[in-house]
Amino acid sequence: MNKETLQIYRAVGFIISIAVFMLTAGAACGEQLVLDKTVLDKDTVWQGEVLLQGDVEVATGVTLLIMPGTVIKVARKDGFGSFKLYEDKNNHFPGIEIVVRGKIIAQGTEEQAIVFTSAAEKPSPGDWGGVNILASKNNIIEYCEFSYAHTAVHGHSAHVVISRCYFHHNGVATGQKNVKEAGFDCVMPMLYNRITENGGGILYGGGSTPLIVHNEISNNKFFGIYAKKGGLATIRYNNIVNNGKGVILFLIKNGMLLRDNNIAGNEDYNISLLEGQTWDLDARHNWWGETDDAKIRAKNCDKANDDTLALIDVSNATDAPIKGAGLK
Repeated sequence: MNKETLQIYRAVGFIISIAVFMLTAGAACGEQLVLDKTVLDKDTVWQGEVLLQGDVEVATGVTLLIMPGTVIKVARKDGFGSFKLYEDKNNHFPGIEIVVRGKIIAQGTEEQAIVFTSAAEKPSPGDWGGVNILASKNNIIEYCEFSYAHTAVHGHSAHVVISRCYFHHNGVATGQKNVKEAGFDCVMPMLYNRITENGGGILYGGGSTPLIVHNEISNNKFFGIYAKKGGLATIRYNNIVNNGKGVILFLIKNGMLLRDNNIAGNEDYNISLLEGQTWDLDARHNWWGETDDAKIRAKNCDKANDDTLALIDVSNATDAPIKGAGLK
């Protein structure tokens, strides 16, 4: 784990230790808090059940603390309407969002997860926008469940630890990218999460350099991990299985660390290079679901399929699944 990530953990620990003393409660236990389009301009606690009927922004300098067991239900809204705080489609999603410019501390427990979901009687992916963290530091999202969002958690030059969460039936589980105006890079480590039955799993780009370790990334319709125009990610000890495509790369430079993963059983390809991916990929020491070298290579799309593409090095493949990968 890099130095910057450790600094995030330390800062978050300090925030949590003082949060219960400094924040003002948003709703009493047993009552439903209903919020229309609003900006939170003071430190706030959410607990119990919260219904969002419009965008909610956590203003710069403000902390939103969400207590274990809280259920946040978001009304289904289409596109960009009067319920939106912003019309900027480059940095915002259709539907209702939680926009974080200050800090969000959503730390559930194994017994009492925090739930973010659609309020629709018959929900579907994309019913709401997602948690959109904009140029914000010292955030934590742990033991949370996200469902039926467009992009459940997205970081624009955000510092946020996402650990032990469950993402399902979203358009995309998580996304991240750097934004030049922020003045600092996106740092969004993904640790011990279950990411399954979404349209897509983890999407990153814009120069971000994610840490993706010990996640279960499975049964996502289109992809497990999609890296485009991104930085040098560390992707280790994950189960990336039974997705449409396991890992997709577009304009990723040399230096990605992709090893010690179980990458197998993905429908189209285990790894697929897209047009313009001319930097070779070091994918040594992974488990591919089989030991036959020709079959392993046939499940990866690279120069063997298209002369304009780079090569994927799948040498030193393991002869059995990586022990301890995924959530173990």
